Amino acid sequence: MIEYQDSSIHVKDSILWLDATKKKGLSFVSHAHSEQMSVDHDKIIATKETIEFYKKIILKGKPLNALQMSYFRTFSIGDLTLTLYPSGHTPGAAQLLIKKNETKILYSSHINIQNNMLCDEIYFPKADELIMDSVYGNIKYQFPEKEKEEENFKNYVSEQIKQGFFVVILANPYGKSQYIIKLLEKLNISIYLQNKIYQYTQLFKIFGINFTNIKPFVNTIKEPSVIIHPYENVNKILTEKKNIKVISLSGLSVDKDYFHKLHKLDESFVLSDNSDFNGLLQYIKIIKPNKIYLLPGHNSLSFKEILKDLKYNVEEFVTSKPKSLF
Repeated sequence: MIEYQDSSIHVKDSILWLDATKKKGLSFVSHAHSEQMSVDHDKIIATKETIEFYKKIILKGKPLNALQMSYFRTFSIGDLTLTLYPSGHTPGAAQLLIKKNETKILYSSHINIQNNMLCDEIYFPKADELIMDSVYGNIKYQFPEKEKEEENFKNYVSEQIKQGFFVVILANPYGKSQYIIKLLEKLNISIYLQNKIYQYTQLFKIFGINFTNIKPFVNTIKEPSVIIHPYENVNKILTEKKNIKVISLSGLSVDKDYFHKLHKLDESFVLSDNSDFNGLLQYIKIIKPNKIYLLPGHNSLSFKEILKDLKYNVEEFVTSKPKSLF
């Protein structure tokens, strides 16, 4: 029913692909991050939020052939019955449940079982087989209490601003940046957004989400403030301004020495839009699949061995050759 080709998942005997990394006739796009947004497919299946960002990022406003689907609505493509469910990862992010005959396969992509103020809460559909990512599938990635870490972050930013520093926050332009803005809104400080982040943030108005205290970044700002910028091409700001603190929010901050050296950070906080190690295990426990397939990634091999030790029937996709599930 499913095969792994071109570093992507294909539903056999159909035109449907899942987060395909090369141009296809029809691909489900799970969410609006760069790896999912890198290809101009002939047609996509996605939520309203993901489609809006797909048009902005890939097509630059050109027409898009898309099947826009809401969560929990069941539809059919040939002999496949499909349903999208919220994954809790980013606004509009979705899991896809595929049913053929009596078999249910759940493609989760990235998930977050903790509540995200910008997202629908994750749903846990039962499935016979589960295809999942394991971004933090290593036992070292056990995150601290979210609410406490959020307070630590806000207190740090507030204190640095009071001391006269610019606080440059490195973040993914979609999802994480807007989460940061929401966290900081009540601090009543100016938040400047790099151009791409500002454009993406404006699109949230379409979904009824508004932000306060935000402005597009300009080089002439003088007062201590927050600047949210992608990880790329940040050196110009760092060389032009004095009194800067560079920080980031990521699950990778569990390994502070490595993460700080990688991005030249002054501080970081363990806040992620992906589930940590324990969250992944809890997700699997609730779904109760008979078999698990792991997408290839940095932690997929270690996570596979852990799941085997826990008596799960698990396999990891191999990128070097096509792999059929059944």
